[in-house]
Amino acid sequence: MPDYPNTSYTLIHRACDTRDDEAWNRLFANYGRFIRYILRELNVPDNDLADVTQQVLIGLTGSLQSYDRSKSSFRHWLGSVIRNTAFSYFRKLKSRPTSDCTLDDDSIKGLAHPAEVEHWIEEEWATYIANQAMDRLRQVFKGQAIEAFEMGLDDRSAAEIAEATGLTVASVYTLRKRVKQRLLLEVRSLTEELEP
Repeated sequence: MPDYPNTSYTLIHRACDTRDDEAWNRLFANYGRFIRYILRELNVPDNDLADVTQQVLIGLTGSLQSYDRSKSSFRHWLGSVIRNTAFSYFRKLKSRPTSDCTLDDDSIKGLAHPAEVEHWIEEEWATYIANQAMDRLRQVFKGQAIEAFEMGLDDRSAAEIAEATGLTVASVYTLRKRVKQRLLLEVRSLTEELEP
């Protein structure tokens, strides 16, 4: 197998080949959790979540030809694919005679008008990247470093953290600084990795 650059743009190109299971699995690993979260927030029922997530991933690979990096960011494009897939899903669901869809027409129209949904997806993407970065940090830093950093996120002073953890105030500052620097690197790395 050829050695492909580790970029999402290349990964999406590779995933267009339905025989490339590795690319499809990596695509799902990179974006599946975010897609599922957004779909759940858009009220896609849990029993249809896996199917609609797969439709979004197929939509990503299917509309790759229309993606122009110079016109929009990947996360904006991804958000559009998610929103459009959810809109199609709810339209089909409402058109079934036996549908028990409780989503009203105004909610579906809200999906059809992208401005608010896209803004919300942008915010959720930033949160997703930050959470992914924190997951990576927990693999690098153990014990009190992460604990001191997270306590600082809760607006606790260095003195309070030192008292709660048994560390010195100087150690609290040092650990929080190290974790913060690494967090910024992880966010930058994930952004480059996940936003071609």
